[in-house]
Amino acid sequence: MAKSESTDTDRADQAKPRFETLRAIFWAGLIALAIRSFIVEPFKIPSGSMIPTLLVGDYVLVNKFAYGVRLPITGTLLFGEHAPSRGDVMVFRWPDDPSQDYIKRVIGLPGDRIQIIDRRLWLNGQLVDRIGEGEYEMPAQDSSGPRVAERYLERNPEGLEYTVLQATGGVAGPADRRGPWLVPEGHYFMMGDNRDNSRDSRLWNHPFVSPEQIKGKAFMIHWSWVVTSAEQAPRSFIGDLFFTIWRVVTFQVEEIRWGRIGTRISGRAN
Repeated sequence: MAKSESTDTDRADQAKPRFETLRAIFWAGLIALAIRSFIVEPFKIPSGSMIPTLLVGDYVLVNKFAYGVRLPITGTLLFGEHAPSRGDVMVFRWPDDPSQDYIKRVIGLPGDRIQIIDRRLWLNGQLVDRIGEGEYEMPAQDSSGPRVAERYLERNPEGLEYTVLQATGGVAGPADRRGPWLVPEGHYFMMGDNRDNSRDSRLWNHPFVSPEQIKGKAFMIHWSWVVTSAEQAPRSFIGDLFFTIWRVVTFQVEEIRWGRIGTRISGRAN
Protein backbone atom coordinates (compact mmCIF):
# COMPACT_ATOMS: atom_id res chain seq x y z
CA MET A 1 0.00 0.00 0.00
CA ALA A 2 2.79 2.39 0.93
CA LYS A 3 4.55 1.67 -2.36
CA SER A 4 1.35 2.42 -4.34
CA GLU A 5 0.88 5.72 -2.52
CA SER A 6 4.51 6.63 -3.19
CA THR A 7 4.05 5.95 -6.94
CA ASP A 8 0.95 8.15 -7.09
CA THR A 9 2.81 10.93 -5.33
CA ASP A 10 5.73 10.67 -7.79
CA ARG A 11 3.34 10.91 -10.74
CA ALA A 12 1.66 13.97 -9.27
CA ASP A 13 5.06 15.58 -8.70
CA GLN A 14 6.05 14.89 -12.31
CA ALA A 15 2.79 16.32 -13.66
CA LYS A 16 3.01 19.52 -11.61
CA PRO A 17 5.95 21.09 -13.52
CA ARG A 18 4.20 20.38 -16.85
CA PHE A 19 1.02 21.99 -15.55
CA GLU A 20 2.93 25.03 -14.31
CA THR A 21 4.65 25.37 -17.70
CA LEU A 22 1.34 25.21 -19.57
CA ARG A 23 -0.20 27.70 -17.18
CA ALA A 24 2.73 30.10 -17.66
CA ILE A 25 2.42 29.80 -21.46
CA PHE A 26 -1.33 30.41 -21.25
CA TRP A 27 -0.98 33.55 -19.13
CA ALA A 28 1.93 34.84 -21.22
CA GLY A 29 -0.14 34.40 -24.38
CA LEU A 30 -3.15 36.05 -22.80
CA ILE A 31 -1.10 39.04 -21.64
CA ALA A 32 0.52 39.38 -25.09
CA LEU A 33 -2.91 39.27 -26.74
CA ALA A 34 -4.25 41.92 -24.36
CA ILE A 35 -1.25 44.19 -25.02
CA ARG A 36 -1.62 43.81 -28.78
CA SER A 37 -5.39 44.37 -28.65
CA PHE A 38 -5.57 47.32 -26.28
CA ILE A 39 -2.13 48.93 -25.81
CA VAL A 40 0.35 48.62 -28.68
CA GLU A 41 0.38 46.67 -31.95
CA PRO A 42 3.13 46.18 -34.55
CA PHE A 43 2.35 47.07 -38.15
CA LYS A 44 4.53 46.57 -41.24
CA ILE A 45 4.64 49.05 -44.12
CA PRO A 46 3.59 47.16 -47.27
CA SER A 47 3.76 49.94 -49.88
CA GLY A 48 5.43 53.21 -50.77
CA SER A 49 2.39 55.43 -50.23
CA MET A 50 3.90 57.08 -47.12
CA ILE A 51 7.40 57.72 -48.54
CA PRO A 52 9.51 59.48 -47.28
CA THR A 53 8.01 59.30 -43.79
CA LEU A 54 7.71 55.49 -43.93
CA LEU A 55 9.52 53.08 -46.26
CA VAL A 56 8.68 49.55 -47.38
CA GLY A 57 10.32 47.29 -44.81
CA ASP A 58 9.63 49.61 -41.87
CA TYR A 59 7.84 48.07 -38.89
CA VAL A 60 5.99 50.60 -36.74
CA LEU A 61 4.40 50.55 -33.32
CA VAL A 62 0.78 51.64 -33.08
CA ASN A 63 -0.65 53.18 -29.91
CA LYS A 64 -4.03 51.44 -29.55
CA PHE A 65 -5.41 53.73 -26.83
CA ALA A 66 -4.34 57.08 -28.33
CA TYR A 67 -7.93 57.65 -29.46
CA GLY A 68 -9.68 55.65 -26.75
CA VAL A 69 -9.89 51.95 -25.87
CA ARG A 70 -12.04 49.97 -28.31
CA LEU A 71 -13.01 46.34 -28.77
CA PRO A 72 -10.59 44.73 -31.28
CA ILE A 73 -13.13 43.37 -33.79
CA THR A 74 -16.15 45.67 -33.64
CA GLY A 75 -14.33 48.90 -32.83
CA THR A 76 -16.90 49.70 -30.14
CA LEU A 77 -15.62 52.39 -27.78
CA LEU A 78 -15.12 51.22 -24.19
CA PHE A 79 -13.74 54.40 -22.61
CA GLY A 80 -11.39 57.36 -23.04
CA GLU A 81 -12.41 58.70 -26.45
CA HIS A 82 -9.91 61.16 -27.95
CA ALA A 83 -10.33 62.65 -31.43
CA PRO A 84 -7.44 62.30 -33.92
CA SER A 85 -5.51 65.48 -34.66
CA ARG A 86 -4.77 66.80 -38.12
CA GLY A 87 -1.38 65.48 -39.20
CA ASP A 88 -1.50 62.24 -37.16
CA VAL A 89 -0.21 59.12 -38.93
CA MET A 90 -3.01 56.66 -38.29
CA VAL A 91 -3.67 52.95 -38.84
CA PHE A 92 -7.27 52.06 -39.65
CA ARG A 93 -9.49 49.54 -41.38
CA TRP A 94 -9.90 50.46 -45.04
CA PRO A 95 -13.50 51.73 -45.49
CA ASP A 96 -13.85 49.89 -48.83
CA ASP A 97 -12.70 46.56 -47.31
CA PRO A 98 -12.47 46.47 -43.48
CA SER A 99 -10.47 43.23 -43.61
CA GLN A 100 -7.46 45.29 -44.77
CA ASP A 101 -5.49 47.71 -42.60
CA TYR A 102 -4.16 50.97 -44.07
CA ILE A 103 -1.79 53.63 -42.76
CA LYS A 104 -2.12 57.27 -43.91
CA ARG A 105 -1.96 60.81 -42.55
CA VAL A 106 -5.03 62.60 -41.20
CA ILE A 107 -5.65 65.57 -43.51
CA GLY A 108 -9.35 66.39 -43.06
CA LEU A 109 -11.27 66.68 -39.78
CA PRO A 110 -15.05 66.61 -39.31
CA GLY A 111 -16.64 69.56 -41.10
CA ASP A 112 -13.61 70.31 -43.30
CA ARG A 113 -13.79 71.05 -47.01
CA ILE A 114 -10.91 69.43 -48.93
CA GLN A 115 -10.00 70.36 -52.48
CA ILE A 116 -7.09 69.91 -54.89
CA ILE A 117 -6.43 72.90 -57.16
CA ASP A 118 -3.48 72.84 -59.59
CA ARG A 119 -2.17 69.78 -57.71
CA ARG A 120 -2.06 71.74 -54.44
CA LEU A 121 -3.96 70.96 -51.24
CA TRP A 122 -6.61 73.41 -50.03
CA LEU A 123 -8.34 73.21 -46.63
CA ASN A 124 -11.51 75.19 -46.01
CA GLY A 125 -10.70 77.61 -48.82
CA GLN A 126 -7.08 78.16 -47.74
CA LEU A 127 -4.01 76.94 -49.59
CA VAL A 128 -1.85 74.72 -47.34
CA ASP A 129 1.66 76.12 -47.03
CA ARG A 130 4.64 74.17 -48.29
CA ILE A 131 8.32 74.86 -48.93
CA GLY A 132 10.29 73.17 -51.71
CA GLU A 133 13.29 71.12 -50.57
CA GLY A 134 14.65 69.88 -53.89
CA GLU A 135 14.49 66.47 -55.50
CA TYR A 136 14.02 63.13 -53.75
CA GLU A 137 15.32 59.89 -55.27
CA MET A 138 13.01 56.99 -54.56
CA PRO A 139 14.49 53.86 -52.93
CA ALA A 140 14.72 51.18 -55.62
CA GLN A 141 12.62 48.65 -53.67
CA ASP A 142 10.00 51.12 -52.47
CA SER A 143 8.29 52.53 -55.52
CA SER A 144 6.84 51.39 -58.82
CA GLY A 145 6.34 55.01 -59.96
CA PRO A 146 8.80 57.65 -61.17
CA ARG A 147 12.31 57.38 -59.74
CA VAL A 148 12.53 61.06 -58.78
CA ALA A 149 9.98 63.30 -57.06
CA GLU A 150 9.85 66.83 -55.71
CA ARG A 151 10.22 67.03 -51.93
CA TYR A 152 8.24 69.57 -49.88
CA LEU A 153 7.93 70.53 -46.23
CA GLU A 154 4.18 70.97 -45.72
CA ARG A 155 2.78 72.98 -42.81
CA ASN A 156 -0.86 72.42 -41.86
CA PRO A 157 -3.12 75.10 -40.29
CA GLU A 158 -2.21 73.89 -36.80
CA GLY A 159 1.48 74.50 -37.52
CA LEU A 160 2.52 70.83 -37.76
CA GLU A 161 5.24 70.25 -40.34
CA TYR A 162 5.88 67.03 -42.24
CA THR A 163 7.46 65.96 -45.53
CA VAL A 164 5.48 65.12 -48.66
CA LEU A 165 6.43 64.15 -52.20
CA GLN A 166 4.90 65.10 -55.53
CA ALA A 167 5.81 63.70 -58.93
CA THR A 168 7.74 66.03 -61.18
CA GLY A 169 5.97 67.48 -64.21
CA GLY A 170 2.33 66.83 -64.98
CA VAL A 171 2.20 63.13 -64.06
CA ALA A 172 -1.41 61.97 -63.67
CA GLY A 173 -2.24 60.52 -60.28
CA PRO A 174 -4.40 60.93 -57.20
CA ALA A 175 -3.46 64.62 -57.05
CA ASP A 176 -5.61 65.15 -60.14
CA ARG A 177 -8.77 64.21 -58.24
CA ARG A 178 -10.01 67.70 -57.43
CA GLY A 179 -12.93 67.18 -55.11
CA PRO A 180 -14.24 69.00 -53.22
CA TRP A 181 -14.80 66.57 -50.38
CA LEU A 182 -16.90 67.61 -47.38
CA VAL A 183 -15.90 65.58 -44.32
CA PRO A 184 -18.98 64.30 -42.41
CA GLU A 185 -19.30 64.67 -38.66
CA GLY A 186 -17.19 62.11 -36.78
CA HIS A 187 -15.18 61.11 -39.88
CA TYR A 188 -11.68 61.77 -41.27
CA PHE A 189 -10.07 62.34 -44.68
CA MET A 190 -6.77 60.52 -45.21
CA MET A 191 -3.88 61.05 -47.61
CA GLY A 192 -0.48 59.44 -48.15
CA ASP A 193 2.68 61.55 -47.96
CA ASN A 194 3.72 60.21 -51.39
CA ARG A 195 0.93 62.23 -52.94
CA ASP A 196 1.08 60.88 -56.51
CA ASN A 197 1.56 57.25 -55.51
CA SER A 198 -1.01 56.77 -52.76
CA ARG A 199 -4.38 55.08 -52.87
CA ASP A 200 -6.20 57.16 -50.26
CA SER A 201 -9.43 59.07 -49.59
CA ARG A 202 -9.16 60.75 -53.00
CA LEU A 203 -9.69 57.40 -54.75
CA TRP A 204 -11.80 55.28 -52.40
CA ASN A 205 -15.46 54.49 -53.00
CA HIS A 206 -16.04 55.37 -49.33
CA PRO A 207 -13.62 58.26 -48.82
CA PHE A 208 -13.98 58.86 -45.08
CA VAL A 209 -12.75 56.90 -42.05
CA SER A 210 -15.18 56.45 -39.15
CA PRO A 211 -14.16 56.19 -35.47
CA GLU A 212 -15.04 52.47 -35.44
CA GLN A 213 -12.49 51.85 -38.20
CA ILE A 214 -9.59 53.51 -36.36
CA LYS A 215 -6.99 51.13 -34.90
CA GLY A 216 -4.48 53.58 -33.45
CA LYS A 217 -1.75 56.17 -33.92
CA ALA A 218 1.63 55.13 -35.35
CA PHE A 219 4.35 56.64 -33.18
CA MET A 220 7.67 54.83 -33.70
CA ILE A 221 9.66 52.71 -36.16
CA HIS A 222 10.84 49.71 -34.15
CA TRP A 223 12.51 47.80 -37.01
CA SER A 224 13.49 48.47 -40.61
CA TRP A 225 15.18 46.44 -43.31
CA VAL A 226 15.46 45.87 -47.04
CA VAL A 227 14.57 42.40 -48.30
CA THR A 228 15.17 40.88 -51.72
CA SER A 229 11.59 39.74 -52.16
CA ALA A 230 9.13 42.38 -53.37
CA GLU A 231 6.24 40.03 -52.61
CA GLN A 232 3.76 41.66 -50.22
CA ALA A 233 0.97 39.11 -49.80
CA PRO A 234 -1.39 39.91 -46.92
CA ARG A 235 -0.83 37.71 -43.85
CA SER A 236 -1.86 37.47 -40.26
CA PHE A 237 0.56 38.72 -37.59
CA ILE A 238 1.72 35.15 -36.83
CA GLY A 239 1.98 34.31 -40.53
CA ASP A 240 4.13 37.37 -41.17
CA LEU A 241 6.34 36.49 -38.18
CA PHE A 242 7.14 33.03 -39.60
CA PHE A 243 7.60 34.44 -43.12
CA THR A 244 10.06 36.99 -41.74
CA ILE A 245 12.03 34.25 -39.92
CA TRP A 246 12.14 32.25 -43.17
CA ARG A 247 13.56 35.25 -45.07
CA VAL A 248 16.26 35.65 -42.43
CA VAL A 249 17.40 32.01 -42.47
CA THR A 250 17.40 31.96 -46.30
CA PHE A 251 19.56 35.12 -46.44
CA GLN A 252 16.98 37.32 -48.19
CA VAL A 253 17.79 40.33 -46.01
CA GLU A 254 19.89 42.81 -48.02
CA GLU A 255 20.23 45.59 -45.49
CA ILE A 256 19.14 46.52 -41.98
CA ARG A 257 18.36 50.23 -41.75
CA TRP A 258 19.89 50.77 -38.30
CA GLY A 259 19.44 54.53 -38.51
CA ARG A 260 15.66 54.23 -38.76
CA ILE A 261 15.19 51.94 -35.76
CA GLY A 262 13.75 53.87 -32.83
CA THR A 263 12.80 56.88 -34.99
CA ARG A 264 9.64 58.67 -33.87
CA ILE A 265 6.99 59.24 -36.53
CA SER A 266 6.59 63.00 -36.33
CA GLY A 267 7.81 66.09 -38.08
CA ARG A 268 10.19 66.28 -41.02
CA ALA A 269 11.27 62.99 -42.62
CA ASN A 270 14.96 62.06 -42.81
